[in-house]
Amino acid sequence: MKGNPAFRKGAANKKNSSSTSKSDLVESICNFIKSNPSGNVSLHTLETRFGTSRFYIQRTFKEVMGISPRKYAEECRILLLKKNLKEDQPIPRAVYQAGYNSHSWLYGAQSSKLGMTPASYRKGGNGATIFYLTARCKLGFLLVAETRYGICSLNLADDKDTLESFLRKEFPKADIIRSENVRGRLNSVLDYFEGQLLSLPVDIVGTEFQKRVWSALLNIPYGETRSYHQIAEMIGSPKAVRAVANACASNLVPLIIPCHRVVRKDGGLGGYGLGVGRKKYFLEMEKSNSGNR
Repeated sequence: MKGNPAFRKGAANKKNSSSTSKSDLVESICNFIKSNPSGNVSLHTLETRFGTSRFYIQRTFKEVMGISPRKYAEECRILLLKKNLKEDQPIPRAVYQAGYNSHSWLYGAQSSKLGMTPASYRKGGNGATIFYLTARCKLGFLLVAETRYGICSLNLADDKDTLESFLRKEFPKADIIRSENVRGRLNSVLDYFEGQLLSLPVDIVGTEFQKRVWSALLNIPYGETRSYHQIAEMIGSPKAVRAVANACASNLVPLIIPCHRVVRKDGGLGGYGLGVGRKKYFLEMEKSNSGNR
């Protein structure tokens, strides 16, 4: 019976159907959590809402997303809190609307997830002062921005106005200053375009899952690539491929954290925030220079 091709095909279809049903369930749970960021999203609530055992929900969600439903709900709350603070809401209201009943959350162990105090975040970044510089390059225009702690934004576009507009949108309350003090680090990025290694300190805020993905990206050797599936396996969440792709897309310091080295399982380039053409250039440039490392 096991040698019957029809049997093998049926078993494979059953396996694929099971995988699809798991993904559909997790996607529905994610949508429910995102639509209720300040609501009750306990396992009991999810069990009642989806008519599925809380144990199955917990196991399946973590298998697909790499984190538990509670952690995912917490990250959704963090994003809502950041949105409220960016809109200049009073801190007590911003905290309450994000589903937190006490200010003590802001100053306890969990506050590290915000990356800074609420007052500082409302100013748009650590220290509330960001220095930046732009330059024309072979790939358009380059912008490098930094705080006193490290690079907080690296971007490429066809014109510098687009770059400056994005920077101010990302850090709307920061004191953003064009400064020649950034020249050395900007030149380091320009040197990378010509085949040099790039290693600069960064100052970015991310969720626990994003940080795990970004750390894995830093371990991809120059001139090599890994698939989204391989990154998911590296961080111990082999089913969290979609979440890995989202974490790559959230990276504000591409090239320094080399998300361009992540490709599809079939070898296709996949998406890239700076443009697929630029991704292709970086990969080909690194490959041609990797023998010199």
